[in-house]
Amino acid sequence: MPEMAAIRAALYTVPFGQDFCDSIVTALQKRCGSDPLALNEALILLPNNRAIKAMTEAFVRKAAPGLLLPKMAAIGDLALDEALAAIIDPLDAADDDRGTTILPAIEPIKRLSCLANLVAMQKRNAGKAVSATQAVRMARQLAATIDELNVEQIGYSGFPTLSDDHDLAGHWQNAYGELLAIWPLYLAELARMGVQDATHRRNQLLDRLARRIGEKHYPCMIIAAGISTAAPAIARVLRAIALQAQNMVVLPNVDLEMPDSSWDQLRTEADDEGTIKSEKEGHPQYHLKLLLDRMGFQRGEIKSLGVSSQSTTKPISDIFCLPDETAGWLALPAVRKKMKHLRAMIAEDSAEEALAISILVREALAKPAQRIAIVTADRELARRVSSQLKRWDINADDSAGIALLQTANGTLFKSLMQAVAERFAPNRLLAILQHPLVHAGEHRLQWLEHVRALDLALRGPSIGIGLHAITQRIGQEIERAKGPKQASLSELADWWAKIAVLLSPLDMPNEHEIGDLLPKAIAILDGISDGVIWQGANGRQLAAYLEAIEASGIGALSGQQREAVSTLIESLFEGQVVRPAFGGHPRVAIFGLLEARLQQADIIICAGLNEGTWPQAAQPDPWLAPIIRRTLGLSGFDRNVGLSAHDLATFMGASEVVLTRAKRDRAGPTVASRFLLRLEAFLGQNLETETVALDYARRIDIGTPIPSATRPMPMPSLAQRAIELSVTDFDRLKSDPFAIYARKILKLEPLDAVDTEPDAAWQGTIIHDILEKWANQHDCDPAQLVPLAKEFLDSPAIHPTMNTMWQPRILNGLEWVAEETERLKHEEGRTWALAEEEGRITLSGVKIKGRVDRIDTLAGGGMAVIDYKSGGVPSGKQVFNGFALQLGLLGLMLREGGFGKPAAEPKAFEYWTLAKRSGGADFGSIKKVTTDKPNDKKILANEFVDFVRQHAAEALQNWINGNAPFTAKLHPEYHNYQDFDQLSRLAEWDGRQPVDGEDVADG
Repeated sequence: MPEMAAIRAALYTVPFGQDFCDSIVTALQKRCGSDPLALNEALILLPNNRAIKAMTEAFVRKAAPGLLLPKMAAIGDLALDEALAAIIDPLDAADDDRGTTILPAIEPIKRLSCLANLVAMQKRNAGKAVSATQAVRMARQLAATIDELNVEQIGYSGFPTLSDDHDLAGHWQNAYGELLAIWPLYLAELARMGVQDATHRRNQLLDRLARRIGEKHYPCMIIAAGISTAAPAIARVLRAIALQAQNMVVLPNVDLEMPDSSWDQLRTEADDEGTIKSEKEGHPQYHLKLLLDRMGFQRGEIKSLGVSSQSTTKPISDIFCLPDETAGWLALPAVRKKMKHLRAMIAEDSAEEALAISILVREALAKPAQRIAIVTADRELARRVSSQLKRWDINADDSAGIALLQTANGTLFKSLMQAVAERFAPNRLLAILQHPLVHAGEHRLQWLEHVRALDLALRGPSIGIGLHAITQRIGQEIERAKGPKQASLSELADWWAKIAVLLSPLDMPNEHEIGDLLPKAIAILDGISDGVIWQGANGRQLAAYLEAIEASGIGALSGQQREAVSTLIESLFEGQVVRPAFGGHPRVAIFGLLEARLQQADIIICAGLNEGTWPQAAQPDPWLAPIIRRTLGLSGFDRNVGLSAHDLATFMGASEVVLTRAKRDRAGPTVASRFLLRLEAFLGQNLETETVALDYARRIDIGTPIPSATRPMPMPSLAQRAIELSVTDFDRLKSDPFAIYARKILKLEPLDAVDTEPDAAWQGTIIHDILEKWANQHDCDPAQLVPLAKEFLDSPAIHPTMNTMWQPRILNGLEWVAEETERLKHEEGRTWALAEEEGRITLSGVKIKGRVDRIDTLAGGGMAVIDYKSGGVPSGKQVFNGFALQLGLLGLMLREGGFGKPAAEPKAFEYWTLAKRSGGADFGSIKKVTTDKPNDKKILANEFVDFVRQHAAEALQNWINGNAPFTAKLHPEYHNYQDFDQLSRLAEWDGRQPVDGEDVADG
């Protein structure tokens, strides 16, 4: 330990409950007296740029009528020499007595690229496969480990040799060996480039600053305020400052009330082997004790700037006492166990927590000049609060910023990378074309019309991969369309051709080199956004970072699989944050834990007090085993717990404090923070709770109760009911008339999802297309069906994944159709008569159309009407009760010559299902819906057409020629379709209201 100071140290602290910055400003004004220039000549070193802003605001508040501000610099700034260049002699210039120049720092992305290439090379040499994404992630973790070693000034030569005493698992030994192999190669690469690590460079700058301060190169007053980092280089600077009487070192919230016996237990001395041993790293005062030890001072040398409030300081000190001292809480007097300025709020979920916090803020703003700060480590919660505050036009952006890839500019770039990874799958493609930055100018409306048309064309299961598949899909839609729709699709095809050409450089099937991909992506983004993506602060930062990635050498990594391109990009962009611009609300601020240090407000809301958030979950070091970290003297995982505890203890000293948490968040149930549990255990019944804001949050959006919807029963006019029906419409007309009303009268059609997964409906469409070609091209020749199906399914228009999943079952079903057709021909003399033929008849004055799958000629005379099914068939009960009229209506068309052929008598009605048989592995079965013998569960074949005619005529009389309401889900037991359930608001009335006696809504 350094030798104790011989003079009185210029050490100070600000007690809990006092504004840190205001206290320092008051002390400096008192020290400078009436000299207006003395303060301007002073230099204040602060921990970060956010602290500089807070200190500046404190000077402004105290200025009367005005003053010249002192010079301020952030000692945590990696470019410390630039920050101090205008204040003191350049720190990076050649030293007069040593003749050395401090090398520049390597750019972060170049450093990441260098380490990623070294990691990949090391893995390949060890015979292990590693992707570019994995290499980048491992390199980022390695960079963090090297930074920590640099901060603690532990060099490569200080690493221990593994011995049996370390008792390391195999993976730890491998990781340690790889680190020892990579580090010297990395140092050699830095030397070749003439650069060094930024953290190592900062150590050199700090050491030079400490030496110059110690040699009194700077006659001005130097104040180090709020710096609590215990890094050795910073400790030497603070020591040099404190050893000069005109200077000041003001440490944040050192607990001067903590008993000496407890303070001494926060030991940081090293043992004989140099290993720092302490089980108290999680204590909020540990890092301050460590800093003082490294500075060579005792706590007793610290003076307080102001008088501490015993009612605030004592309880905070008691709450965060050492674990073995908590038993003494029982003996404390009641006055020590009260904190009237503090209350807790526990919400049911994070959404309610954010809304309640915003209500607290809105209430506080009603008091003039009151400042409010929300402090949280939960960035999602911070965004929720910021969003909720906008309902009152309160702009309070999160000072911790948002990820660059979450900005509008970043999401467009990310969408393009995801589209590359998935070969421009329809959903990914539409996400790009619909983005608000794409064609944002005066022609955007026309652009969106084309995008909407493309969206409609891409509905349903995907048909292939790549841009070519989309071109094919549009061509197929053009072939199916007629009239004006065909012309509209042709216009879409012309527009799409230009887009496909623009995107084609990135439609590559195999591997991608990130170095080749980025220039193409940048050119495409520039083209589709007309350069708008690079505008504004977000756009400029995105452009600068992409340029840095291109120049970093990251492309030297081995080829990246197409599917992993987007994950590689996300890994490269990790940590890239866009800070909000100035101009937010002057009295409301949202801070992260780091940004909140040295900040004060009249009301502080500490939000997200859950384990894993505050304190944050420990992030294990994947390169150094815990025992090696202890041997090297690195901090344990509890060090950040202690820092989080100190942050909370500081905020709890504010004049009004609200601590909040939610019982659930997006991931599920949460666990209360250990700090909040300590507070609850200490205060017990004395802990005030916030309930008013929660009550408002639960009621603020309720509004006027909306009565439940009644079952829709539209009553259109006779003119509106004059519609044409298909044979398949009758089943819905009887079971769910509202569906016919929506589809036929309102002209609404349900839309499939874009790029949806193939389902039974898709399978049925494919099967019917094959069977139609089989009938039209091969006259239902059984020998031609399976070869035709294989040719059809092997088409590049069919997505390979769909083909793999569905082809076996489709072929098995069609093979059964061929075999059954051949068997019936030889055994029963049945022959094919017609297939896929459209017919029309008029019944009760209503035009009815239908397409028959197949009609066979029976050997004994008469015809068999066949309907192919890829899945289930109507039940016997459904047929018997008149809710399956399709086959009978097709038979009626046949008997009345509705197919353009001579009339014939239908004598058999069959469903041919290609699905797997129940309880077996075979596919295909025939279900006959009629019988030739009297049967109480089936209708006689010679009576079936008349039976169906009667039911169809009754339905037409009720809903087409009559005035019956189109009731929703009239017979839901016979109707399984859900296309219009949302339109009919089924969930609001189903099961609660009877049909009879309801009010009839006009349609």
